[in-house]
Amino acid sequence: MKRITNRVGAAVLALLTLASVACNKNDKKESDPNLTLQNVTGQYVGTFDFTPAPSAINPNPQPETGIDISFEVTPSGAVHFPEFPAATLVKALMGEGADALISALGTISYDATLGTPTADASKLSAPLATPVLRIEIAALQMVVLVTIEAPEQFSYTKSGEATFTLKTTKCQLGEGEMAGEPFDLVNTLKFTAKKQ
Repeated sequence: MKRITNRVGAAVLALLTLASVACNKNDKKESDPNLTLQNVTGQYVGTFDFTPAPSAINPNPQPETGIDISFEVTPSGAVHFPEFPAATLVKALMGEGADALISALGTISYDATLGTPTADASKLSAPLATPVLRIEIAALQMVVLVTIEAPEQFSYTKSGEATFTLKTTKCQLGEGEMAGEPFDLVNTLKFTAKKQ
């Protein structure tokens, strides 16, 4: 009788151990999925720090920190700025003579695009494709084209924080037959924002 009890007890213990291991494996799979673009999609509010480099037009541009910004990451992977901080760029370009130009700007939108992401359960990273920023100033019949790069990848964490950097490199006044020669316009914009 004692032997039978011991064998039954050992069998029950073995079954419980197997069940526990199986549950732990399932829990890990269900609770730690990799982040996807769906996690990143949404509205963001945050700030950016602006670091300009001297130019021929403005040899003494001033850096700024903590400038308010908002943007959206769409389901298709666009990082959409409904109001891109073009005034900050114009101010760095023109210096003291920027006020009249800024007042004529209006609202400038801009879209960058997320590339193929890499991700784990805690972080997603993706390259950013950055088209030329076109600023049309209708009141002055002027078009400004700004070349933008993304020197670092877009990064999103499980806590809902997004960070990325945009860098302007060239500026051109006018387009087509009316285009002037492109010139250097080096500014760095570092964004930190939280998903709402």
